Amino acid sequence: MKFFPLSSFLFLAIFFLAACGARQSGNMVGGSPYVNPDTMLRDEIVHLPTGTSLTQTELFSLLANERIVYVGEGHDNIYDHQVELEVIKNLYQRFPERLAVGFEMLAHVNQEKVDSWLAGELSEDDFIRLFAGDWSMAAYVYYQEIFAFLKSSRIPVRALNVSRHEKMGFMREMKSSADKNRLKDPPKLLEDVYQEKALRAMFAGHIEGHGDINLFLRVHQLWEETMADNIAAYLESPSGDGRLLVVIAGGFHVTHGYGLPRRVFQRKKLPYCVLLTHTPTALVENERQTMDVDFPDLPLYLGDYLWCVPYRNLKDQQVKLGVGLKGADKGVEIAMVEAGSVAEKYGLKVGDLIISCDGEEIDDPLDLSLMLLKKSKGEVVNVLIERVGKPQNIEALL
Repeated sequence: MKFFPLSSFLFLAIFFLAACGARQSGNMVGGSPYVNPDTMLRDEIVHLPTGTSLTQTELFSLLANERIVYVGEGHDNIYDHQVELEVIKNLYQRFPERLAVGFEMLAHVNQEKVDSWLAGELSEDDFIRLFAGDWSMAAYVYYQEIFAFLKSSRIPVRALNVSRHEKMGFMREMKSSADKNRLKDPPKLLEDVYQEKALRAMFAGHIEGHGDINLFLRVHQLWEETMADNIAAYLESPSGDGRLLVVIAGGFHVTHGYGLPRRVFQRKKLPYCVLLTHTPTALVENERQTMDVDFPDLPLYLGDYLWCVPYRNLKDQQVKLGVGLKGADKGVEIAMVEAGSVAEKYGLKVGDLIISCDGEEIDDPLDLSLMLLKKSKGEVVNVLIERVGKPQNIEALL
């Protein structure tokens, strides 16, 4: 069995496996006949097809020759996001009028709102809510510097993915379909046997093969087909014509080139490259989740370029109350209290209504998440709750 970090497949898998996600980078399978990724040094960059080491300047010069640069990330690694920011900044310096950046983390139905945010017409808080609605409030901090640079530089941002609403509607339709026979046959992932082998291995590693493998494959197909359609459509549009597009996506969607790169190329024949990151075990700075995957050996390069970086997530810095919330007529209702959490320590209970936090009204769960996103460990928050119709103030140390 091979161990893989649970990061860049996270937000796809969570919708139909109720589990975390994974990417290959971390314990690589194959990669290059010339280099073993686990022997790479910090900030070493390798051209995988030849095993040739590159400087950052050489890498950026090569990236500048492409029309699409796919950067495969681990969603929860701060060093992966530093690489992305360096790529964006360098290409912007070279092509200030040509660069655009597309995100797996943003839903295409929100493109107008993304444009309004770039133009300064949508507030930062509302943009964060937009991001959180289809991705994760806690994950926003990993992308904050990137978004700040994009906005200050007025670089076009493209929302590529399906929305949470579209994903859930697709799943309900598939599960309730009267024609159950069609679920017995897996979809043809553009006739890609290698990607299907990888996905089947990933599925088995998540929940030991329980669940609906065909639904898993179909939702993955929906996810990538939507992103590929939006990438191709943008590059064919007047606003995208001639632009160099950097695509930020989970490593699993671009690794081996059989996901987004292949799907987009089948739609629009443009030069592209795949840049991945990799973290040898010695460079892991804090704990990350892994899973056992009997991953197949595939006769494919991992990508074009591999950049060796450390790994660190921000879980030890972020604060949370440790509650699950649902909407209510007044405030938000606590539906779950996590064992050992701040909420449990200060006596919050299932059924309590959270009315305000530090004097600001809480009308939906994202209100509270946004407030906590701006807090640091060691700060005190004043939470006004209502329990059985009676108000109660609780001061909690985060």
